[in-house]
Amino acid sequence: MIDYIEKSVIDVETGIVAHGVNCQGKMGSGVAKAIRAKWPIVYEEYKKQSTEVPGSCLIVTINDSLHVANCYTQKFYGYDGNKYADPNAIGRSMEVVGIFADMYNLPVFMPKIGCGLGGLDWNEDVLPIMEYVAEVYNGVTFYVCDLPRKKDVK
Repeated sequence: MIDYIEKSVIDVETGIVAHGVNCQGKMGSGVAKAIRAKWPIVYEEYKKQSTEVPGSCLIVTINDSLHVANCYTQKFYGYDGNKYADPNAIGRSMEVVGIFADMYNLPVFMPKIGCGLGGLDWNEDVLPIMEYVAEVYNGVTFYVCDLPRKKDVK
């Protein structure tokens, strides 16, 4: 099941936080930067594995009830508005997250993965993939953390 909630992924205390990373060893912006600041061990483990291929996933345990999944969703990164995230890589890495969540009976919390700096469109590029993953792992709830943008807040 996919459910939308108004919450930041860095405020999650129990479950799996899944987010997208590049394969260049950089976590310097977006959600990845916020996760790096909140849980430094996530970045430390990422640096050890930063040459992973798109579609792989590194799950880092924060404590007994919280894990962070670095989903390698894109080979490169940029700030020019181009598409860097790969929908197939998102699907493969989120299947790994689904297996882990199903095995340990944990909810998954994620941003609209690949849709910020990754350049993808949630409804067109990512949602169909996530609907498939949620169908395969139907015992897992995938929470999409979707805070209003600052310019949208009045």
